[in-house]
Amino acid sequence: MRGSSVSCSLLVTLTLVGIGCVADDAPAETSPLTGIPFPTDGQGATNDDAMGGGETEEKLDVGGGSGGLPCAEGGDCGECVPSTHTPCDAGANDMIAALGLNCPGDAVVEVSSSGNPAAMSVRTGFGSTNTWAPREGSAFAVLGSGFTTDLDLETPFGDLDIDPTHCNDDLGAQYDHGTTLPSPIRTNDVSGDCSTTPSLLGTGDCSNTIQGQFNQGGSANDYTELRIVADVPITNNSVSYDFAFFSTEYPWYYGSPFNDMYIGWLESESWTGNISFDNAGNPISLNAGFLDFRDDSGSLPQLAGTCMRQHAGTTWLNSTAPVTPGETITLVLAVFDLSDSILDSYVFLDNFGWGCDGDDTPHTTPVG
Repeated sequence: MRGSSVSCSLLVTLTLVGIGCVADDAPAETSPLTGIPFPTDGQGATNDDAMGGGETEEKLDVGGGSGGLPCAEGGDCGECVPSTHTPCDAGANDMIAALGLNCPGDAVVEVSSSGNPAAMSVRTGFGSTNTWAPREGSAFAVLGSGFTTDLDLETPFGDLDIDPTHCNDDLGAQYDHGTTLPSPIRTNDVSGDCSTTPSLLGTGDCSNTIQGQFNQGGSANDYTELRIVADVPITNNSVSYDFAFFSTEYPWYYGSPFNDMYIGWLESESWTGNISFDNAGNPISLNAGFLDFRDDSGSLPQLAGTCMRQHAGTTWLNSTAPVTPGETITLVLAVFDLSDSILDSYVFLDNFGWGCDGDDTPHTTPVG
């Protein structure tokens, strides 16, 4: 990570603090999103008055730290100070702005994507309630293992759970990754605690939350990702973002190891592995403890008018993880089908930011 040669460039992508430096040896499987607008689904049409699109707000507002910060090699870090940010996604259909990145006054970071473009979009809400209102600004990004336009197609009453009418698509064989996931994601567990044994960093998934379920499914299909490469501000020691997960695999595969996954992979000097999982160590899937909206009867008002009627989703969740001030990190946000290419799952993404909550290990908590 730190040993790579870098070239600095202004990218119209994710916004943070300072000019983004892009490693010359960055992974080749992703393509830059610079200047590319994304489809806007259903409630994705934005406007300048929507949900506080121009206000200034603090991200990861946990208060200033005390004392000096540990720094990446050669760094000179001082007090930890939460980042401030002004949203810039009002009226836009830009996934990067919707995530809360690369706005005026923020540092520019690099963002790239991999997957079917029809599985990526921008929205301003979901369903007929404000349960999934944007967490930052007036819009949020969406990734899916199916077409995101299907999200606004309501499940017919009495639809077959094993073969849903909507959100049940194959994105194409070219988006199937088989038994391996794109670097730097590693599916194998580590043999100890990465927070107390630094030599384990880079050897596998420090969370030990991926291997069990991934191996049961056998292959990753309809893979869709966003990839963020960013320099950590020298005044921050944590990274955070908000997300919500939905799947038409509920209820048919509920409790089974054969279900889709969402992974938030952090490659850092402080942590290498998944940072989005529940308190019991389950990856984000049908079996995660945060699956609050289970619509077996098809009567939940929150999911009415959507393809998730009769299916399930989480509330908004926040994942926060430690990073080293001054280092360059990679954050891969990925959703995919396991073992098949149907019964689709989706993740909403918003509110990326830096803060002062750099505990030894990542954590995910409900915020919606």
